[in-house]
Amino acid sequence: MKTTDFLRFWTLRLVLGLLLGIMPAALAGCAPETATRSTCRDALGCVWVEPGEAVKLVSLQTFSGPLASVGEELVRTLELRVAEHGGPYDRPVTIVREDEQCSASGGLVAAQKIVTDPSVVAIHGPHCSSAAVPAARVLSEAGMVMVSGTATASSLTSKSGKRGEHQQPGFFRTASNDQFQGMAAASFAYDFLGLRRAATVHDQSPYASGLTEAFAEAFLAKGGEVVFTGTVAQRDRNMRPVAQAMAGYGPEFLFLPIFSPEAEYLIQAVRAEPKLSDLTLLSADSILNQPFIQGCGIACQGMLFIAPAQVRSPAYTTFLDRYVQTYGTGTVGYFHAHGYDAASILLHALEQASFPEPDGSLRIERQRIRDVLYGLLRFPGLTGALNCDAFGDCGVPRFKLVRLEASMDFEQTLNNTLAVYAP
Repeated sequence: MKTTDFLRFWTLRLVLGLLLGIMPAALAGCAPETATRSTCRDALGCVWVEPGEAVKLVSLQTFSGPLASVGEELVRTLELRVAEHGGPYDRPVTIVREDEQCSASGGLVAAQKIVTDPSVVAIHGPHCSSAAVPAARVLSEAGMVMVSGTATASSLTSKSGKRGEHQQPGFFRTASNDQFQGMAAASFAYDFLGLRRAATVHDQSPYASGLTEAFAEAFLAKGGEVVFTGTVAQRDRNMRPVAQAMAGYGPEFLFLPIFSPEAEYLIQAVRAEPKLSDLTLLSADSILNQPFIQGCGIACQGMLFIAPAQVRSPAYTTFLDRYVQTYGTGTVGYFHAHGYDAASILLHALEQASFPEPDGSLRIERQRIRDVLYGLLRFPGLTGALNCDAFGDCGVPRFKLVRLEASMDFEQTLNNTLAVYAP
């Protein structure tokens, strides 16, 4: 090869190499920039909902046992609210059901399962206070938020303005604190019924023990006397020893804020005891539902219950109509409005804590969800104007005394109001 040809060959190779190296870079410079997302600066972290994905919520209720129908009703309140409100920035919402079995062990297992899924944004529930104690701890420590419409134990939030034993910063509720229900029970017994000698029985759960304590404190303050305090265990069947012990103290009435089926067994034992056959029975929101009324039968005729006093409004009537239209049946419990309000404030907080990203994803900030709820003031709910305090209580305390008469079903009993307590 001649020298001139050799130089020409290598010159061409050099030019081609340079062109090939420059062209991809030049083409890249002309291409549109790739969309990026922000850095999460939230103290508890962020949930990233990818383009095309749904916002994932968990409804943590009781889906097994005697309260299964009530748990079903509560998840339906979330479904109805989601259908009306939609997800943040019109994102679809997926609702996952988890059963907390109305027990401490069930609440713990369900919560441990939930926290393994980082895509879960928040929790509607828990249902029972017993399950809420461990669930609130596990879920709150994981940075999650839960809003319950039913877990009422004082220990979950506060008592007399002081932090409750089981209070967690991620737990909120629209149901009223049991401190007020205990005061209502004392007022109904002492002021309205004129009773002075009380017996109490609880099942050692946070709900029942806390409620009987709140009742006793308020009843004693009025001048009443608690002549007998008994306890039973969950799954107890033989209640005769408790009834026999109670009979020796001559109470005028029994306050028994316990659950099914223990409540039915205790009532049967009390009715079988000659000295207690005419004893006035007063219970709370734990057993005022259609399954209990059907199961207890004649032994519970004349029994008194304390229930939330739902204010009738056009919005509440519309909700009840829509429930029947959607599910083909009426409600079976009385916390449906509280469950609906829990869903409402939860979706409101998610909307305020969500931010669309340039890449089409949605950033939801966990601490901001809590901040929005703690700052909630005069939020229009079915149960009234909701205001969340520093301990997570958002509900409106308002109760009524109702009586179960012969042949009454749940709805008739709930409407058979004798008195109202509204502090």
